[in-house]
Amino acid sequence: MNLDPQIAETIVTNLKDVINHEINLFDTTGTIIASTDRTRIGTSHDGARLAIKTKKTISIDRENEYRGARHGINVPVMFNDQVVAVIGITGERSEVEPFGNVIKKMTEILIRENWDSVVRYDHRTRISSLVGMLKLKRHDANLVAYHASLMRIDLNLPRFCVVGRIRSDCEEVADYNSLYTMLHARFQQMRTSFFAFMDHEVCLFVDAREMRALPALLEGIRQDGVRVLHHHMAFGVGRVMSSGSEYWRSYEEACRAVEWLEFTHTGFVENYEDMDLGLIVSSAAREDAQQLVERVFGDLPEEEIDEFQTVFDAYTRHNGSIARGAEELYLHKNTLQNRLNKIASKTGYNPRHLDDYAVLSIAFVFRRYLKELEKGA
Repeated sequence: MNLDPQIAETIVTNLKDVINHEINLFDTTGTIIASTDRTRIGTSHDGARLAIKTKKTISIDRENEYRGARHGINVPVMFNDQVVAVIGITGERSEVEPFGNVIKKMTEILIRENWDSVVRYDHRTRISSLVGMLKLKRHDANLVAYHASLMRIDLNLPRFCVVGRIRSDCEEVADYNSLYTMLHARFQQMRTSFFAFMDHEVCLFVDAREMRALPALLEGIRQDGVRVLHHHMAFGVGRVMSSGSEYWRSYEEACRAVEWLEFTHTGFVENYEDMDLGLIVSSAAREDAQQLVERVFGDLPEEEIDEFQTVFDAYTRHNGSIARGAEELYLHKNTLQNRLNKIASKTGYNPRHLDDYAVLSIAFVFRRYLKELEKGA
């Protein structure tokens, strides 16, 4: 294990606050890589080398002098039963020896914390790479298998994908990374499931056997999001896929589900299997959806289309009842009839004819859905 010079500098700085003596940190060649006396960085001496070789503290004074060394002590720093560095304290032996064991333990703790941080970062990076490939329809199967083997992830297990996003009414760009520690803790009990942060979403691949734990997991993540990000999250859930080669399907389904949820605002979790009309709307190509919207509404002003939408929705909610629709909108029945007639004359589709009603209904849905997608883009 080789210490990064920046980490070494941080360790020396922290230790300097503990004792009022010059401190040097040596690498395993006996060369100073960090020091409170910057003129000594890059130099080396035999006292440090002997500490590395013997794994024992070496005292340096008038009776025990070494080439290039100043009076003080050199203490070997251990990690996984190996000497990974030497911490040197400059000063009279009688003054600095009492600090030897304390400084050694503190240095080992700091090195272990850094190592743990590096391991966590490496694990997170590899998982992100793996997830980034698994969500693609076309990916290098051999590369996926290699990354999965490094992480000891069995891709032959049935899993489903969950995609979580900050609700689109949030104008700020959310820092999902602040959720990492909490999500990592929540996944500790789900040994065969894994997750990663991808662009502006959280992507989870959950073992199908953990399906029962999903509601509590998502509720916990939602609460974390509110507490840490100060915004609500929405989740789309795809179907279970048999192996890693098919996980991309579940990912795409989860994306469609969360987009539909953003549109309907019906809770905070949407399952792909429960989307009903959403299955049709979300599967339509955007160009085709836009084509229908333009076919029905042409170049009508947006404000006028919004007014038509209000009338049409009230008419729909009351199953075509003019009286009840007019009552909801605080209009006279004749006024509502006139407005329905206006929709027919301006669009060419009469809301009171079933065939035309179906076209209008889909056109209104597509228009709102496309706007929601633009907002979230």
